Amino acid sequence: MKTTNLKLAIVFLLALFGGLAWQSKSAQANQGGPPAGLTGAPGESDCLSSGCHTGNDINSTLGTLTITGLPASYRPDQEFNLTLTLSQPNRARFGFQLTALDSQNRKAGELIVTDSDRTQKITTFVGSSQREYVYHTGLGTTPTGINQGSWAMRWKAPSQGVGRVTFYASGNAANGNGAQSGDFIYVTSASMQAAAPLPNVASVSAASFAANASLAPETITAAFGSGFSQNVAVASTFPLPTTLDSTQVVVRDVFNVERLAPLFFVSPTQINYLLPQGVFPGAATVFVRRSNNDIAQGSITVETSAPALFAANANGQGIAAAVVLRVRNGQQIFEPVSRAENGTQVAIPIDLGPESDQIYLLLFGTGFRGFVPPSALTVTVGGTPVLVLGYAAVDGFAGLDQCNIGPLPRSFAERGNVNVVMSAGTKTANTVGVSIK
Repeated sequence: MKTTNLKLAIVFLLALFGGLAWQSKSAQANQGGPPAGLTGAPGESDCLSSGCHTGNDINSTLGTLTITGLPASYRPDQEFNLTLTLSQPNRARFGFQLTALDSQNRKAGELIVTDSDRTQKITTFVGSSQREYVYHTGLGTTPTGINQGSWAMRWKAPSQGVGRVTFYASGNAANGNGAQSGDFIYVTSASMQAAAPLPNVASVSAASFAANASLAPETITAAFGSGFSQNVAVASTFPLPTTLDSTQVVVRDVFNVERLAPLFFVSPTQINYLLPQGVFPGAATVFVRRSNNDIAQGSITVETSAPALFAANANGQGIAAAVVLRVRNGQQIFEPVSRAENGTQVAIPIDLGPESDQIYLLLFGTGFRGFVPPSALTVTVGGTPVLVLGYAAVDGFAGLDQCNIGPLPRSFAERGNVNVVMSAGTKTANTVGVSIK
């Protein structure tokens, strides 16, 4: 009876570490893999010194266990694909276990299963320390090439730097003989440091320039910082390019999906870009990338609508960047609302004309094309609501939105300088103005 129990124990341990080739596929997928805590990390054993496998020295010169794909440093919330590879000739099965720990030997970041056929994950405690492990499934013990097994996974860095992060892994190059002896056990580790913080990049609407304001997809956006490019480069093609002078802008949304932003122009201290379509609402991170290296980083908040109006002086204030549409005797006449004077734009008072004239105001901005429902977009002139006829993207001008209002009531005559305020739901655009004669 004692001998039978011993054999059962051996069979159980071998099954956990993928040593038995005759398992059913279902059993492999659900039960393959070693007990947690055998990576050789601080406070842990490995499958040789724990007694799971015997007969050979650890880290034999016959094979290798390597972790690849890790850069020298990481940044908060950054994700990396990594691969663990175990190689040794004349082996029937290969298995592994891997964990990631910070300098205090605590769980660091998140290990992400990317191939559920070959890998699985468990979170458990080793002593008082919570740790996370990725390890093989039963199917994952089959070789992936001649004399080797490999496993792919992904790691997401912590939201804040925790110093050095070390990946500890153990591997079993098994002979598949159904016994404890004859297998080769390997352990390895690889480390990387937290990268120094990137210089900040501040992104604002290129219409309002309002600090800390939300941005909407397809908003014309201005980014400010330093060292963005060596030269001034302006886009000359449409659709807009995503690289100018070796510089790119990458927007990572709340779901960690990264999108390249179309670029209007780049300079050493400013980039004008289009917030990419499809960026999901919520917190997002903006990276300035040069020659495939991140050189600046900043945060934005993305909303479905974030209205902003252009000003004639391109500073988000003062006279509106707008056009008057006068309808007289069935004819449409377009008139400016400002003119250049001593290097700046000053208001041209709007003449309401005879009572038979109808005066409409065409406003230009960005960030409100996707707003629904239309009835909830409002515009006031001098504090008085004016009918919104419609709003839409302007064809042929990336990110530019247009809103038509009017006709302006006759009671506006002789009002002088008045504020124009647009609201989209709970979001209010920057205040611009016009002058009415």
